[in-house]
Amino acid sequence: MKFLLPKEPAFSENFQKMSAALTEITAVFQEFARDFKDCEAYWRRTKSIEHKADEIAHGIISLINKSFITPFDREDIYQLVHEFDDIIDLIENTVHNIYLYEVCDKKPFVDEFAVLIGRAMIALNRLVAEVFIQQKYTEPMWKLIRELHDLEDEGDMIFQRSIRLLFQEEKDPIAVIKWKDILNTLEHIMDVFQNMSNTVEGIVVKGS
Repeated sequence: MKFLLPKEPAFSENFQKMSAALTEITAVFQEFARDFKDCEAYWRRTKSIEHKADEIAHGIISLINKSFITPFDREDIYQLVHEFDDIIDLIENTVHNIYLYEVCDKKPFVDEFAVLIGRAMIALNRLVAEVFIQQKYTEPMWKLIRELHDLEDEGDMIFQRSIRLLFQEEKDPIAVIKWKDILNTLEHIMDVFQNMSNTVEGIVVKGS
Protein backbone atom coordinates (compact mmCIF):
# COMPACT_ATOMS: atom_id res chain seq x y z
CA MET A 1 0.00 0.00 0.00
CA LYS A 2 1.33 3.42 -0.89
CA PHE A 3 1.59 6.29 1.54
CA LEU A 4 -1.55 8.39 1.78
CA LEU A 5 0.50 11.57 1.89
CA PRO A 6 1.35 13.20 -1.46
CA LYS A 7 4.80 13.27 -2.95
CA GLU A 8 6.57 16.61 -2.42
CA PRO A 9 9.17 17.27 -5.15
CA ALA A 10 11.03 19.88 -3.09
CA PHE A 11 11.98 17.29 -0.46
CA SER A 12 13.12 14.78 -3.07
CA GLU A 13 15.15 17.42 -4.89
CA ASN A 14 16.90 18.53 -1.72
CA PHE A 15 17.75 14.98 -0.71
CA GLN A 16 19.17 14.48 -4.20
CA LYS A 17 21.45 17.43 -3.44
CA MET A 18 22.51 15.74 -0.20
CA SER A 19 23.25 12.57 -2.17
CA ALA A 20 25.34 14.62 -4.61
CA ALA A 21 27.31 16.14 -1.71
CA LEU A 22 27.92 12.66 -0.25
CA THR A 23 29.08 11.42 -3.65
CA GLU A 24 31.43 14.38 -3.99
CA ILE A 25 33.03 14.12 -0.56
CA THR A 26 33.39 10.33 -0.91
CA ALA A 27 35.25 10.81 -4.20
CA VAL A 28 37.58 13.35 -2.56
CA PHE A 29 38.21 11.00 0.36
CA GLN A 30 39.00 8.11 -1.98
CA GLU A 31 41.39 10.31 -3.96
CA PHE A 32 43.04 11.41 -0.72
CA ALA A 33 43.35 7.79 0.45
CA ARG A 34 45.16 6.92 -2.79
CA ASP A 35 47.50 9.93 -2.72
CA PHE A 36 47.90 10.37 1.05
CA LYS A 37 49.69 13.68 0.68
CA ASP A 38 48.78 17.39 0.59
CA CYS A 39 46.55 16.74 3.59
CA GLU A 40 45.64 20.38 4.16
CA ALA A 41 44.48 20.85 0.56
CA TYR A 42 42.30 17.74 0.74
CA TRP A 43 40.89 18.79 4.10
CA ARG A 44 39.94 22.21 2.71
CA ARG A 45 38.16 20.50 -0.19
CA THR A 46 36.19 18.28 2.17
CA LYS A 47 35.43 21.25 4.43
CA SER A 48 33.97 23.16 1.48
CA ILE A 49 31.68 20.22 0.63
CA GLU A 50 30.70 19.87 4.29
CA HIS A 51 29.68 23.55 4.39
CA LYS A 52 27.60 23.04 1.26
CA ALA A 53 25.90 20.00 2.80
CA ASP A 54 25.13 21.98 5.96
CA GLU A 55 23.34 24.60 3.85
CA ILE A 56 21.31 21.89 2.09
CA ALA A 57 20.43 20.31 5.44
CA HIS A 58 19.29 23.67 6.83
CA GLY A 59 17.20 24.13 3.69
CA ILE A 60 15.46 20.79 4.25
CA ILE A 61 14.76 21.62 7.89
CA SER A 62 13.37 25.00 6.87
CA LEU A 63 11.18 23.23 4.32
CA ILE A 64 9.87 20.87 7.01
CA ASN A 65 8.95 23.83 9.20
CA LYS A 66 7.19 25.64 6.37
CA SER A 67 5.31 22.66 4.90
CA PHE A 68 1.78 21.88 6.02
CA ILE A 69 2.05 18.35 4.58
CA THR A 70 5.30 16.37 4.31
CA PRO A 71 5.90 13.15 2.34
CA PHE A 72 6.87 11.25 5.52
CA ASP A 73 6.65 11.91 9.26
CA ARG A 74 8.52 15.09 10.14
CA GLU A 75 10.58 13.26 12.77
CA ASP A 76 11.73 10.74 10.17
CA ILE A 77 12.77 13.47 7.74
CA TYR A 78 14.69 15.22 10.51
CA GLN A 79 16.42 11.94 11.35
CA LEU A 80 17.26 11.22 7.73
CA VAL A 81 18.77 14.64 7.05
CA HIS A 82 20.78 14.63 10.29
CA GLU A 83 22.21 11.18 9.54
CA PHE A 84 23.10 12.26 6.00
CA ASP A 85 24.85 15.30 7.45
CA ASP A 86 26.60 13.16 10.06
CA ILE A 87 28.20 10.92 7.43
CA ILE A 88 29.50 13.92 5.51
CA ASP A 89 30.79 15.51 8.73
CA LEU A 90 32.56 12.30 9.75
CA ILE A 91 34.31 11.96 6.38
CA GLU A 92 35.49 15.58 6.68
CA ASN A 93 36.59 14.87 10.27
CA THR A 94 38.66 11.90 9.12
CA VAL A 95 40.65 13.97 6.63
CA HIS A 96 40.92 16.83 9.13
CA ASN A 97 42.30 14.58 11.86
CA ILE A 98 44.86 13.02 9.53
CA TYR A 99 45.95 16.57 8.69
CA LEU A 100 46.01 17.68 12.35
CA TYR A 101 47.83 14.60 13.61
CA GLU A 102 50.40 14.73 10.78
CA VAL A 103 50.40 10.95 10.38
CA CYS A 104 52.51 10.19 7.35
CA ASP A 105 52.78 6.40 7.27
CA LYS A 106 49.39 5.33 5.92
CA LYS A 107 47.75 2.29 7.48
CA PRO A 108 46.07 -0.32 5.21
CA PHE A 109 42.67 0.26 6.81
CA VAL A 110 42.47 3.74 5.25
CA ASP A 111 42.25 2.18 1.78
CA GLU A 112 39.92 -0.56 3.01
CA PHE A 113 37.45 1.91 4.49
CA ALA A 114 37.71 4.17 1.42
CA VAL A 115 36.47 1.26 -0.72
CA LEU A 116 33.78 0.34 1.81
CA ILE A 117 32.51 3.92 2.12
CA GLY A 118 32.33 4.15 -1.67
CA ARG A 119 30.17 1.03 -1.87
CA ALA A 120 27.94 2.21 0.97
CA MET A 121 27.54 5.63 -0.62
CA ILE A 122 26.22 4.09 -3.85
CA ALA A 123 23.79 1.82 -1.98
CA LEU A 124 22.54 4.62 0.27
CA ASN A 125 21.98 7.08 -2.56
CA ARG A 126 19.99 4.44 -4.44
CA LEU A 127 17.98 3.66 -1.31
CA VAL A 128 17.07 7.29 -0.64
CA ALA A 129 16.06 7.79 -4.28
CA GLU A 130 13.95 4.63 -4.13
CA VAL A 131 12.03 5.67 -1.02
CA PHE A 132 11.06 9.01 -2.54
CA ILE A 133 10.08 7.48 -5.89
CA GLN A 134 8.24 4.38 -4.68
CA GLN A 135 7.09 5.42 -1.19
CA LYS A 136 6.55 1.74 -0.35
CA TYR A 137 8.60 -1.31 0.58
CA THR A 138 10.04 -2.82 -2.62
CA GLU A 139 12.35 -5.75 -3.31
CA PRO A 140 15.18 -3.47 -4.52
CA MET A 141 14.80 -1.42 -1.35
CA TRP A 142 15.07 -4.52 0.84
CA LYS A 143 18.23 -5.60 -1.02
CA LEU A 144 19.82 -2.17 -0.54
CA ILE A 145 19.01 -2.19 3.19
CA ARG A 146 20.50 -5.67 3.47
CA GLU A 147 23.59 -4.54 1.54
CA LEU A 148 24.16 -1.62 3.91
CA HIS A 149 23.87 -3.93 6.91
CA ASP A 150 26.40 -6.29 5.31
CA LEU A 151 28.78 -3.41 4.59
CA GLU A 152 28.57 -2.29 8.21
CA ASP A 153 29.46 -5.85 9.25
CA GLU A 154 32.50 -5.69 6.93
CA GLY A 155 33.45 -2.41 8.58
CA ASP A 156 33.30 -4.07 12.00
CA MET A 157 35.63 -6.84 10.82
CA ILE A 158 38.11 -4.34 9.35
CA PHE A 159 37.95 -2.34 12.59
CA GLN A 160 38.60 -5.35 14.83
CA ARG A 161 41.45 -6.66 12.69
CA SER A 162 43.02 -3.21 12.36
CA ILE A 163 42.83 -2.44 16.09
CA ARG A 164 44.58 -5.72 16.82
CA LEU A 165 47.33 -5.04 14.26
CA LEU A 166 47.72 -1.45 15.45
CA PHE A 167 48.52 -2.53 19.00
CA GLN A 168 50.72 -5.38 17.79
CA GLU A 169 52.79 -3.48 15.22
CA GLU A 170 52.84 0.22 16.12
CA LYS A 171 55.65 0.94 18.59
CA ASP A 172 54.97 4.65 19.11
CA PRO A 173 52.23 5.06 21.75
CA ILE A 174 51.32 8.54 20.48
CA ALA A 175 50.86 7.15 16.98
CA VAL A 176 48.62 4.44 18.42
CA ILE A 177 46.37 7.08 20.00
CA LYS A 178 46.20 9.08 16.77
CA TRP A 179 45.44 6.13 14.52
CA LYS A 180 42.95 4.64 16.96
CA ASP A 181 40.96 7.88 16.86
CA ILE A 182 40.99 7.91 13.05
CA LEU A 183 39.99 4.25 12.97
CA ASN A 184 37.11 4.86 15.38
CA THR A 185 35.79 7.63 13.13
CA LEU A 186 35.94 5.44 10.03
CA GLU A 187 34.10 2.64 11.82
CA HIS A 188 31.48 5.13 13.03
CA ILE A 189 30.86 6.25 9.43
CA MET A 190 29.74 2.73 8.59
CA ASP A 191 27.51 2.66 11.68
CA VAL A 192 25.70 5.78 10.46
CA PHE A 193 25.21 4.27 7.00
CA GLN A 194 23.46 1.36 8.71
CA ASN A 195 21.48 3.74 10.91
CA MET A 196 20.23 5.52 7.81
CA SER A 197 19.13 2.25 6.26
CA ASN A 198 17.19 1.53 9.47
CA THR A 199 15.57 4.98 9.29
CA VAL A 200 14.47 4.38 5.70
CA GLU A 201 13.15 0.93 6.63
CA GLY A 202 11.13 2.49 9.45
CA ILE A 203 9.66 5.03 7.02
CA VAL A 204 8.49 2.43 4.54
CA VAL A 205 7.18 0.06 7.22
CA LYS A 206 5.01 2.88 8.57
CA GLY A 207 3.60 3.49 5.11
CA SER A 208 2.95 -0.13 4.24
